[in-house]
Amino acid sequence: MAVVGIIANPSAGKDIRRLVAHGRVVSNQEKSNILRRVFAGVASTDTKKILIMPDHSGLSISAAADVSKKLEVEYLDMRVADSQESSTLAAQKMYQEKVDCIVTLGGDGTNRVVAKGSKNIPLVPISTGTNNVFPAPTEGTLAGIVAGRIADKTLSIKESCNQSKKIDIFCNDEFIDDALVDVAISKEMFVGARAVWDINTLHSIILTRAEPVSIGLSSIGSRIENINIDDPFGLYIILDKNIKQGKKYVEAPIAPGTIPKIKIVDYKKITTKDKIFIETYPGTIALDGEREIELLPDNNYYAILNLDGPWVASIPRSMKVLSNI
Repeated sequence: MAVVGIIANPSAGKDIRRLVAHGRVVSNQEKSNILRRVFAGVASTDTKKILIMPDHSGLSISAAADVSKKLEVEYLDMRVADSQESSTLAAQKMYQEKVDCIVTLGGDGTNRVVAKGSKNIPLVPISTGTNNVFPAPTEGTLAGIVAGRIADKTLSIKESCNQSKKIDIFCNDEFIDDALVDVAISKEMFVGARAVWDINTLHSIILTRAEPVSIGLSSIGSRIENINIDDPFGLYIILDKNIKQGKKYVEAPIAPGTIPKIKIVDYKKITTKDKIFIETYPGTIALDGEREIELLPDNNYYAILNLDGPWVASIPRSMKVLSNI
């Protein structure tokens, strides 16, 4: 049976960047409306079942009622989602249940933790977070159609999806975490409110993507080099304001409504053969815009580009293929 998974983050789009920048707030009501459109899109295909991560806001209740006569709707047997780990656990359970495709509602951070558990399941990400590069602004109806058609095998993964990259972080040669879009090396000592919003605290960034229409830290890279989702390379940029010399200055939208002038000390393209050593103490590592790892002395940290990231649906390309069927 063709099955589409649904992982909607009720907390996406509500972090500190609403206070320090001009990030939009995506209400739970709007997320619920998006899901109603997603479910309608799935119901128009030959997919017969939707498997949902339960959340404390009940985002999918109205959507499930809309399609109750067309689709089997089931909730994962797990604790109601209340943390990042919930999204990873939900993705792992969906992999075990052999879900064919997962629709996500959230930002880069949401998709990062989903990808930890989803393995090779293709993702159809819908942007409801802040500085989003991985999930594009997508109409829910189209996302539902594409997810349903991937699940029912009308669309193959290769003709509908791109394989994204990631950046793997190691400590003392042991893998500890990864990011889908950007890794930021911060001079802030503690994780704190997690979200990265002050560019002056950053020593450097490592990017898998740097596209002209992106916002967030990856937009800095796009002023230097255009790097797409499936290009076999990334970008390493040193920003440290305490270093006197600089190659150039760029203006980039690092957050909604925030476009500072940024000094680029140095930069280079990186491949899977490069090992980027992280030697900022004290400090933290931010993954896809959120500080996650506190750097400790007497440890050896480094990052490596990995081309084996999750498969991500391209809505425009998928709809073009469907129009010719």
